[in-house]
Amino acid sequence: MILLLSGASETARALVVDKILDTHKDWRHLALEDLREEDTWNEEEIGMEEVFGVMIACDCAKDVQQEGCHIIITCPSVHLIETVRDTFPEKIVTVHMGEEKEGEETFSHVLNPKTHSLNDTCNFLEELIAQ
Repeated sequence: MILLLSGASETARALVVDKILDTHKDWRHLALEDLREEDTWNEEEIGMEEVFGVMIACDCAKDVQQEGCHIIITCPSVHLIETVRDTFPEKIVTVHMGEEKEGEETFSHVLNPKTHSLNDTCNFLEELIAQ
């Protein structure tokens, strides 16, 4: 399974991922936010360098997946999600932590952090993983 988590803050995504990885030892994390040297991602500045970096990172994740591991990808930019989807031909489950209007068309699931706590989010992801 490949699970892509986007939205909220980098810290919020990291907390969710840590809880998932603590529970599931056969999962690995690909943090696309680590591809950028600067702390913030500016959507207007995303270019070929970022897209190419994501493609390479996803190819490395494919190698890990072939070893039998599942992958959780955290993505700081909505503009890079299509690159991730194109890299993995199989179905990828996408979850956006933000308001519904921010991701209705792009994501499989949208969880509003104002109404879903960390535990709510992790429980929801656990249900997805169990399917």
